[in-house]
Amino acid sequence: MNVRVHARLFVAVSLVLGVAVAFANDGSPPRSRTGAPALGSFPAESNCSGCHSGNALNTGGSVSLVSPPTWYRPGGTYRLTLQLASSQTAGSANRVWGFQLTALNASGSAAGSFADVAGQGTMITTGTGSYAGRPYIEVNTGNKASTASPVSWQVDWTAPASGVGSVTFYFVGVAANGAGNTGSDWVYLNSYAIQDTTTPTTPTTWGEIKKRYR
Repeated sequence: MNVRVHARLFVAVSLVLGVAVAFANDGSPPRSRTGAPALGSFPAESNCSGCHSGNALNTGGSVSLVSPPTWYRPGGTYRLTLQLASSQTAGSANRVWGFQLTALNASGSAAGSFADVAGQGTMITTGTGSYAGRPYIEVNTGNKASTASPVSWQVDWTAPASGVGSVTFYFVGVAANGAGNTGSDWVYLNSYAIQDTTTPTTPTTWGEIKKRYR
């Protein structure tokens, strides 16, 4: 094969691979982008604004868990609803939506496990490198294309088999207008803590506080 033909073939293959990577990122986000802070030996996670840049976080919208439980029973399974709302892409007929969610204990390790709910278009991944072992559930095919705000997804979370104290869900949502990543997408971060039913908690009523300091 001469040099010119080889060069043309290299460019063609590179373009194909580049398109494949672009579509892969549109379908589901890179791992470990929930914005979780540094916990234990785990460094802080980045968030989706590394790719979807140009706008301030949490502008004109929000991501949240709808009516989440206050407590969890060790080993119990809970259906969570994550809702993403944004006014920033209201004028775009090509808007799409995405999210990523993880559950961590106080030391930053995995707390429980996730399962896909049928019809939600989600997928489960596991962190690597500095975040090895962390579970994530995120958008796969369920990007809610052209759907008006707000949008939501359901996921199943099974709590740890034995009480580990407080578990915090960290999650990120992306509202994209479909016109490219930079300047046209909006990123939202949030978290929610839940306590188990077996770990004693310190009373915080005024009467109990006075007793401790007598």
